[in-house]
Amino acid sequence: MVDIVHAALDGGVSLVQFRDKGQYTAVEREEACRILIGLCHDRNVPLIVNDDPQLARRVGADGVHLGREDPSPRIARALLGPDALVGVTVYGKAGEEASAEVAGADYLGIGPFFPSVTKPEEPEMPLHILDAVLHRTPLPVFAIGGITVENAGQLARHGVAGVAVVSAIMDAEDPERATQLIRQAFRR
Repeated sequence: MVDIVHAALDGGVSLVQFRDKGQYTAVEREEACRILIGLCHDRNVPLIVNDDPQLARRVGADGVHLGREDPSPRIARALLGPDALVGVTVYGKAGEEASAEVAGADYLGIGPFFPSVTKPEEPEMPLHILDAVLHRTPLPVFAIGGITVENAGQLARHGVAGVAVVSAIMDAEDPERATQLIRQAFRR
């Protein structure tokens, strides 16, 4: 994981999220986060923790990303302070964006819009839902789930602030090149 993140940083990622869905022990999670924070901060790239504001606080992460089963953005903000980056996943229902913003979110994530290895249980959303969320919120919106070199540009044309990528980089033969290609596709 460390080598892949290092390569992705070389390729130009602008934020790294530590996402563990039960692979690591508590000690391993903290150790991995601390190593990744060192790598990221050497490049002036923030590291956020997925789902766990307590872990983010313990390791000194730059923020947290929260889903529907996680603590509220208010709790995360109280734990991490006013300068922390707090992201929230929304699911396309009107009002979620405003609620997230009022609760202290800095940005929103939404998806998947394509088949996703990391979210196989989640149905794909039609792109008109993305458009509606973008229309309803002033917050930056990031597309998540199933992002590839081939579809990153399509999402950019809808107006997202960025894309969150896992498999297309983590499973790539050359993670640095995969990162570069996704960035290029997004900028076209």
